[in-house]
Amino acid sequence: MPAELSKSYMNHIVHSSVVHDIGKAEIPEGILYKTGPLSPYERKIIEMHPLMGSDFLNKISREINNDVISSLEVAETIIPHHHEKWDGTGYPHRLKGEEIPLEA
Repeated sequence: MPAELSKSYMNHIVHSSVVHDIGKAEIPEGILYKTGPLSPYERKIIEMHPLMGSDFLNKISREINNDVISSLEVAETIIPHHHEKWDGTGYPHRLKGEEIPLEA
């Protein structure tokens, strides 16, 4: 990643961020739209959506024209890491601080 973010790179981040929750398409609707508290099992399922999204993107990226998503590499970074938190309490990898990619 460039030390100084170019306008073009920032545009890649903005355009790629649209697909950050694509993994939620794999979550059963009964869990995704549950109105009450989630059980520990349901929480684990929800916390898997970044990994499901990465898997989904990897599968479709083999078949689509890369122009559909202006920078597939940026999307590949955003999707699995968009729920990480600076203090390490995020998911799915519990990354902390500067371990978290800037794009996420």
